[in-house]
Amino acid sequence: MLHKKMLRDIGRHKTQFISIFLMAFLAVFIYAGVGGEWRGLENSAAQFYRDTNLADVFIMGSGFSDENKEAVSVLEGVTETERRTTIEATGISVASVAFAQPPQLSLHFVESGAIAKPLVVSGREFDRNDKDSLWLDKRFSDANAIKVGDEITLSFMGISVTKRVAGIVYGGEYVFAAENDAMTPDFKGNGFGYLSHEAFPFPEQFVYTTLLVKTDNPRGLEDKISKALGGKYSVYLEQKDHPSVAMFNNETIQHKMMGDIFPVVFLLVALLTMLTTMTRIVLAQRTQIGTLKALGFKRRAITQHYISYGFWLALAGSLLGCAVGPLTLPHLFYPSMSSFYTMPQWKPAFDLSFFVVAATVVLLCTLVTWVAVARQLKDTPAATLRPKAPKTAKHSLVEKTALWKKLGFNSQWNLRDATRNKIRSTMAVIGVFGCTALLVCAFGMNDSMNLLKDWQYKKINRFETKITLEESVTETQTDSIISQTTGDAIMEGSIEIKANGIKKSGSVLVTDHTALICQTDRNRNPIALPEDGVSITSKMAKTLGGVKTGDEIMWHLYGNEAWVTSKVAAIYRSPSAQGITLSRSAFESLGYRFAPTSVVTATKVDARLEGAAATLSTSDIIKGWDDLTEAMLTMTFVLIAGAVLLAVVVLYNLGLLSFTEMERDMATLKVMGLKTKKLRGLLLTQNIWFSAVGFVLGLPGGLWLMKVITDASGDSFDFPIKLTVSTTLISFAITFGLSVFVNLLFSRKIKKLNMVESLKAIE
Repeated sequence: MLHKKMLRDIGRHKTQFISIFLMAFLAVFIYAGVGGEWRGLENSAAQFYRDTNLADVFIMGSGFSDENKEAVSVLEGVTETERRTTIEATGISVASVAFAQPPQLSLHFVESGAIAKPLVVSGREFDRNDKDSLWLDKRFSDANAIKVGDEITLSFMGISVTKRVAGIVYGGEYVFAAENDAMTPDFKGNGFGYLSHEAFPFPEQFVYTTLLVKTDNPRGLEDKISKALGGKYSVYLEQKDHPSVAMFNNETIQHKMMGDIFPVVFLLVALLTMLTTMTRIVLAQRTQIGTLKALGFKRRAITQHYISYGFWLALAGSLLGCAVGPLTLPHLFYPSMSSFYTMPQWKPAFDLSFFVVAATVVLLCTLVTWVAVARQLKDTPAATLRPKAPKTAKHSLVEKTALWKKLGFNSQWNLRDATRNKIRSTMAVIGVFGCTALLVCAFGMNDSMNLLKDWQYKKINRFETKITLEESVTETQTDSIISQTTGDAIMEGSIEIKANGIKKSGSVLVTDHTALICQTDRNRNPIALPEDGVSITSKMAKTLGGVKTGDEIMWHLYGNEAWVTSKVAAIYRSPSAQGITLSRSAFESLGYRFAPTSVVTATKVDARLEGAAATLSTSDIIKGWDDLTEAMLTMTFVLIAGAVLLAVVVLYNLGLLSFTEMERDMATLKVMGLKTKKLRGLLLTQNIWFSAVGFVLGLPGGLWLMKVITDASGDSFDFPIKLTVSTTLISFAITFGLSVFVNLLFSRKIKKLNMVESLKAIE
């Protein structure tokens, strides 16, 4: 009997119950969907690193002998070591057909292929004794239609060599591998390959420049290795700090942050929706509860009956969200991510936490329903058979002031209703708050991406073309390129930098009186950096423990073992390259040689120049940035859709709840002669008030969400967080537009209001 009653009640109040179902579904759907996506990324990457036996530590230097390797191998915590050297080469031809645009390849001449080994997807497994073969990057081979068995001719160290492609492979350290200042990888123009150390064309000149280490305890290992090598190395890089690993980890962390935060908003609203809906339904069925008591139903049976409303709806929504989320949401992000990240597989992962969250949603919704029911079961059957008396009117503080008399009837009526129904009013505000916060965060993230793009490629980089020079470029070729393009030479590189006991990897930019690159202050306004001394980015200064102007830092170039101590002359802000900048004169005064790596020009350059490895226009770089942020924009659209759905469900549910609670008042006002239009205005005014309060509170809430997400972007990016006028207006228009639209939907019920039935209901 009670089961049939539950089904009948759900059908009668289907809108409210659908809203409960949707809130529970959305909370678990987003958590499980985004969770399945980032856990899939995490698991796939971890498996990829295991399959390739990616090194835990990369040590780079001018050369590592057998004695060096042995000294490191015997250290406590070191489980395996291997050496290799990497040479940058230029592709000449494949299968006797010349490349239209000669690509750049990083060739790894490996000792045994045991650590950081290639993952073969077609062809033969790597053979350390095969000096005539090459194992080639899959993304590069796919982009250039290269297959196993093809012969490829490469140029490096002043000679040309031809190797047969023995296998197509993935590389664990190439999950992200953008080159030549491009934001996205150019798989056609850049790649990598693995060869045996015996394939090196000049055996007498061969030296291992990288030492790969596997360890079961990296803590304190650098000090041990430094002592074992006598300090004869230039870079000590842990796996987590490797550019490819760090970039992918930061992407995963951002997605994890969003997947953990946003379901909380939906869950909070689901609980409040459940509380208010069940309170109203139970109150409306007060007489039926009294009848059930009089018929002999125990309090426990009645409680279980009403609790089942919330339990079954929350259970259905949670299970559906748990099942559908990981199967749908991840596939919205993977296509865009796979365009610039490289892994053998892209698939979501299920996790026990999905079911834990689903169970938590069900438990909380059930608990909230019990709270709503328990209030009505305290009375005796005789008392419960009578409808609950209306709340006693109490004068609020506003009513006791002179302002009250100056307010119109509309404002007075809504103020009294809001103070009498505090829970419903609070829920309305929280619902709009959640909607606004999600909208502000979603549109704000889009604004931040565009702001960062304009900041980097209009305010800082003022060049039209960037010509990246070959590693073996001569001074004559560099001068020729500068002369032909009337460009300016710059030198970029990677450095290690330390201060206050903290060591980080970063970038260095050396300029030679160019006006095509202009740095900015903390407010993104152009500034002139001093000619003498080192300038450091504000985020790097913060990462190094709060370095200030005048403090000393230590740094060295990758490939150079000598550390340099410099005084910080200025602090500037950069959106995407954290490190230091100095002039050519300051750089050379430290004993370094200015070796240009690029030439920037004020005009567009299309010609192929001798000594140039790649030519990138600003438009190409911006397109790469847009591709890189596509996954984030997809997440933005998901947030906007969720926010809109949240607003519609909450506002419509609250509108119906308000109308039901005010039904007798509406009937009274209608009998007194107020027109339907006037009554609609009363409801609309209340909705607008709640929307206004929720909107104002939601603006800082959205900014906080943005900060949480951008802070998870890692040490490389410095995102500007700004609430633009357009974001505010769009969020305002959506929030208030939905409020008005929903009000129009439920206010039509005023026309159908049965005044006699409503007025006699209390008797």
